[in-house]
Amino acid sequence: MEGAPVAAVLVFDFLLLLVVLFGSRTKGSRAQSALIAALFFCSGFPALIYQIVWQRVLFAIYGVNVQSVAVVVSAFMLGLGIGSLVGGRLSERFPDRGISIFGICELAIAGFGLISLRLFHWASGFTAGTSLGYTVLFSFLLLILPTMLMGATLPLLVEQLVRSSRSVGYSVATLYFVNTLGSAVACYVCAQVLLRSFGQSGSVTLAACLNTAVGATAFLYGRSQRFKPEEAEASDGAAGAISEKVLSLGTAALIAGVAGFLALGFEIAWFRIFALATFDRAPAFALLRSTYLAGIAAGSFLSETLSRRKNINPVTLAGAAMLVAGAISVYLPPLMADLSWRNIPVLMSAPAFFLTAGLLGSVLPLLCQSSVSVNNSAGRSVSLIYLSNIVGSTLGSLVIGFILMDHFGTQAISTQLALATALTGLIVVLFRSGHVQAPPKAVSALAIVAVAAIALAAPTYRNLYGKMIFGPKAAEVGYMKHVVENRNGVIAVTADDAVFGGGVYDGHFNVDPGNDRNFVIRAYVLSLLHPHPKRAFMLGLASGSWAQVVANNPEVESLDIVEINPGYLPLVAQYPEVRSLLHNPKVHIYIDDCRRWLLAHPDVKYDVMVANTSFHWRDHSSQVLSTEFLQIVKQHLLPGGVYYYNATESADVFITGLHEYNYGLRVITFLMVSDSPIGLDKARWFSVLNRYEIDGKKIFDARTPRGQLVLAAYDAFAETVRQAPRMLGMESGDELARRLGPRRLITDDDMGAEWTPAPKPAWR
Repeated sequence: MEGAPVAAVLVFDFLLLLVVLFGSRTKGSRAQSALIAALFFCSGFPALIYQIVWQRVLFAIYGVNVQSVAVVVSAFMLGLGIGSLVGGRLSERFPDRGISIFGICELAIAGFGLISLRLFHWASGFTAGTSLGYTVLFSFLLLILPTMLMGATLPLLVEQLVRSSRSVGYSVATLYFVNTLGSAVACYVCAQVLLRSFGQSGSVTLAACLNTAVGATAFLYGRSQRFKPEEAEASDGAAGAISEKVLSLGTAALIAGVAGFLALGFEIAWFRIFALATFDRAPAFALLRSTYLAGIAAGSFLSETLSRRKNINPVTLAGAAMLVAGAISVYLPPLMADLSWRNIPVLMSAPAFFLTAGLLGSVLPLLCQSSVSVNNSAGRSVSLIYLSNIVGSTLGSLVIGFILMDHFGTQAISTQLALATALTGLIVVLFRSGHVQAPPKAVSALAIVAVAAIALAAPTYRNLYGKMIFGPKAAEVGYMKHVVENRNGVIAVTADDAVFGGGVYDGHFNVDPGNDRNFVIRAYVLSLLHPHPKRAFMLGLASGSWAQVVANNPEVESLDIVEINPGYLPLVAQYPEVRSLLHNPKVHIYIDDCRRWLLAHPDVKYDVMVANTSFHWRDHSSQVLSTEFLQIVKQHLLPGGVYYYNATESADVFITGLHEYNYGLRVITFLMVSDSPIGLDKARWFSVLNRYEIDGKKIFDARTPRGQLVLAAYDAFAETVRQAPRMLGMESGDELARRLGPRRLITDDDMGAEWTPAPKPAWR
């Protein structure tokens, strides 16, 4: 089972949850503490569902290019930060009504959740395709209310739990643990069942129902109870002891911000290597996030427990945890590569990611424990530290994902993050008493070991990309000929000129019909199916081979190409077969998300639109395969225009296309659709083929034996439409529909095969 290692770490966390719910507390506070923990656990579950679904909906509107992703994620985090401030202020003003206000927040989130998808789609009518500035504004406006409500909940409940437990460290650690664990479980359920079976709308409805149940329970309980401070009892052991403040609130907030920055940096770096090792699968990302959150949750609870029971300075423990996290983290990418190479499921690395995330997750509650006093302002003080952590996380997402990844590769960024984490941990230990103090001998030794471990990690990165992409076949494939890394991902080229973007096959550098490794016949066949493809559009550049063929079609007068990753351009420039494409006056290349670009240019029309789309099971693939996207394409077609795109052998993709258009034709793995009849004119096609030249070289030369063989094969291919269906041939839309029968239509809501079990790609 793909998610078994992740399930194992979640089981470990659930055992800790039982300790929280049924642990030894005094009779006066046990029931209330358990109820608050249970409610906050349930609150974390829908919050993560909303995050996944809302971000996907907004990406469909604004695009999945780096700018849009950064804006949407930052808007989400900004709302949480503002909500934290609001919650802190409310907890200070209404210290005995925290549970009731929490319940109101949950009910309000539920109400917003129920209308959220309709609201987002309504807003897309006049915001889609807008400039980056408007994207920032509308993302913020759409997300500010629900994210503020979510962000307010932690300070509200901290204040309530502190008043009963008399321990800031315990209260923050417990609440952070249960809420984060709820989100981790939601990630796991989303990956395994929820999004696959219920789609976006069903998942959001379920989330809203959970919010309603949590909110109603909290509100009714809050109305029935009135907490009296004098009833608070000291808890067993040292749990209720008031911790000595060893850090100022400002210092704790600063450290929390740096810790948030590093933690999000790690998450971004880990997502990148996961994409390579799991061929860019949505469930794999969700399972990694589940592991990460489960580790954060466990670390937050165990660290506070350890510091309380062993009488350890919480600041020293936080610094030591960061030292160990830095030493371990640098080896995680090579660990995944080695597992892939040995044909072991890469998710077997989950315990290592869990441990590292746990060490990072220990920092926030330990900082709160060492800097916040037990008083009526505890919730507000925690909200300031929480806000700083959120701001740091947002900056980490932007700086690491948006800037550094454009200048450094995976190895460099992993090493930089590891060193920064270890150095931060050492500095934290040095200032553990509020002023500079020599570190304990054990921590000094730990720092030396951590730095040495990081320095010795470089050899483990040898052939990292080959192992991740090809697994056991890495030795056969050898080292990558070219590697381009930027904020959009990793592009690797093998020795035989096969291109892999994000760990997924993207074609070959080849335009030679006589050496058809990449089925380039599908590009040359265009004039068989359309009489005069003068104005052409292409989704994606990749190797540039298809674009080179289309641009040099004698009938084509202009070609607009939209490519999301600029990293392909320097690769195209290195290959003589396609290099001239970059200087062809017919060609205009735009770096953007295709869906966003089309929405931003509603008046541009084409005779043919071509999309050599990636595999239908890849993350975010449904955004260019759904009925909604096909309707967008239809608005950009001239009368008689055709859309020609790769179905990658998916019956659902074929049937979805035939459902949206009146006419269709299968060409090997491609589907051509149109609202006008698609006619095949072999005489016209061969006339075009005889005039085909690329860089002054005749492509189909009937005077040579090789050219004659190619033309004979093309002539036979044109006849396959009249024969029994076969893979390497053509098939009419009517015959295709009869053969495949009823299928599930791919929509933005259900996302096609993105959340189905992992396939086994040929290159693995």
